[in-house]
Amino acid sequence: MRSIWRAIAIATVGALLLGGVTTGIAVAQEETDENVVFTIGSTGEPTTFNPFKIYLALEYYFMAWTYHLPITFGVEELQAVPDFVTDVEVSEDGMTFTYTVRDDVVWSDGTPMTAEDLAWTMTNYLSASAYLPVGYLRLMESIVAIDDTHAVLTSTQPTSLYAGDIPYIYAYILPAHIWSEFDRPKKFENLPNVGSGPFLIAEYQTGQFVRMIRNPEWTGDEPYIDEIIWRLFKNEDALAESLKAGEVDFAYFLAPNIFNSLLDEPNIGTEVGTIPSFSEIGLNTGSAFQDPLGDFTPHGDGHPALQDVNVRQAIRMAIDSEELVEKVMLGYGQPGDSIIPPVSVPGARWEPPPEERLGWDIPGANAMLDQAGYEDCDGDGVREMPGCGESLVLRYYVRPSEQTSVDAAPFVSAWLEDIGIRTEVTAMSSGRLGDEINAGTYDLFSWGWIPDPDPASALSWFICDERPPDGKSYGNNDAYYCNPEYDRLYQEQLTELDVARRMEIVQEMQRIFYEDAAYSVMFFEPVMQAYRTDTFEGYVSQPQPQGDLLSGYSRDAILSIRPVGAGAPGEPGEPGVAPTGPETRGISAGVWIGIGAGVVLLVVIVLLVRRRRLGEDEA
Repeated sequence: MRSIWRAIAIATVGALLLGGVTTGIAVAQEETDENVVFTIGSTGEPTTFNPFKIYLALEYYFMAWTYHLPITFGVEELQAVPDFVTDVEVSEDGMTFTYTVRDDVVWSDGTPMTAEDLAWTMTNYLSASAYLPVGYLRLMESIVAIDDTHAVLTSTQPTSLYAGDIPYIYAYILPAHIWSEFDRPKKFENLPNVGSGPFLIAEYQTGQFVRMIRNPEWTGDEPYIDEIIWRLFKNEDALAESLKAGEVDFAYFLAPNIFNSLLDEPNIGTEVGTIPSFSEIGLNTGSAFQDPLGDFTPHGDGHPALQDVNVRQAIRMAIDSEELVEKVMLGYGQPGDSIIPPVSVPGARWEPPPEERLGWDIPGANAMLDQAGYEDCDGDGVREMPGCGESLVLRYYVRPSEQTSVDAAPFVSAWLEDIGIRTEVTAMSSGRLGDEINAGTYDLFSWGWIPDPDPASALSWFICDERPPDGKSYGNNDAYYCNPEYDRLYQEQLTELDVARRMEIVQEMQRIFYEDAAYSVMFFEPVMQAYRTDTFEGYVSQPQPQGDLLSGYSRDAILSIRPVGAGAPGEPGEPGVAPTGPETRGISAGVWIGIGAGVVLLVVIVLLVRRRRLGEDEA
């Protein structure tokens, strides 16, 4: 998911009529002085509340609190924990998976939640090419509900990914009786929504807030909170002042200097969390020049030099990740390399050995470009294409919503100038940048991802079929990277049943992508969080010991938060005490997050499914 951050909420609930169908939140919660309202602040803005289209990390928080997953993430190590699915039977050939689902969950409008909801959701995520969920379902041939509590998924090839040992299908289950009324589910606003989780999305005002209320049909652990207001700020300075004034209870920050300014403030606690995340410089490797393939039609106007791996590698060699960590991240985080962060499934991460590392080397980058025929033909300090063609002047897009994106740009531009490449830096909103990427009308951009713990999702973003297909439609492959060998290995790892062999394939894919240099991963960053210590307590990190205190992985973290003084000490919900969660009932807790020694890591949004980070300019 694209990383994104910051948001807010407030207001009242109404029924939304769309195409003659009432989405119907069954309750209109009355505002009273006794309501417990938890206010979160950030500088992000959601782009949608429709699970078919979500891709920003922020949006996953709202989904996690209002819907069920088939298998969810445990709090401590993000291991597999039952959510709607309680048991999985796997056929001997590894191609048929029978899911047993809960019989005690009710949608917020009073309709029972059944296996038909699971089957309808997954079928339509696949057929409608839902932005992120479809990536999990590439091997699914069909899924059918055989009764209210059982559904059978059939895969096209043997695989272990649907067996329940890992929380792989990170796709939220929707109420079929609501969504089946729409021929084009991507067009459904889904606000207010019918949900199955402890909270419902009640109201959204652009640039102001998102408001959530308690679900009266929720049968799990009772939350201490009645309403969640996710408040949207224009910038982090205003957010910090609001936190100090007690106007928000919890805040996410991306700018290390602003976060540092809160370290000694009275009644404010801080935590730097460790979760999978990275920030990159993405390159347009040839949206306008590549051959048509499948649904892909060449489009855009990226610089032709970026088709050349020599140019891309030289750009990687010109970027000093260690200095970016020191000067931009103020020591938080870790220099970047592979697209699989240090927090990931054990064995998944590949790190370039010294002889293969494209480390900071300005003389080496210049020599590489010289040898490839890129000369400064007119003496203006800027190289031209071989044969004294087009100058190497590149558009470089950054996002003011993520201050580190802006702060890194002068360093990156200066280093590229040292190798004869000039950049024209433009700041724009995440929404506009997404449009430019889909249109292929960019050369370089700065953004970030928060991958799943399992590497399959992050690796899937860069297969050829994930390129934005036509200049208008969304695609995860924002670098327009297309390598048939990478694609072949991606399919091979999906169907490899031996875990050790699968991780060998996963590491080889990372090596290929790193060598092809479609991304220059700048750094793995942390999630910087600050909160009022005099209003709420009971925060639990996910993963532990230091992670995201709100967590878009599962709903347990939000259920633990309570007003100061509420609840007995030492019970689940006390700071650092993980909720016990449901019994696994036969599903292996198979995903253990390996946090490497010495890793000071990374990022906020746990929407660990590859969500794009976003920020203040969306307001």
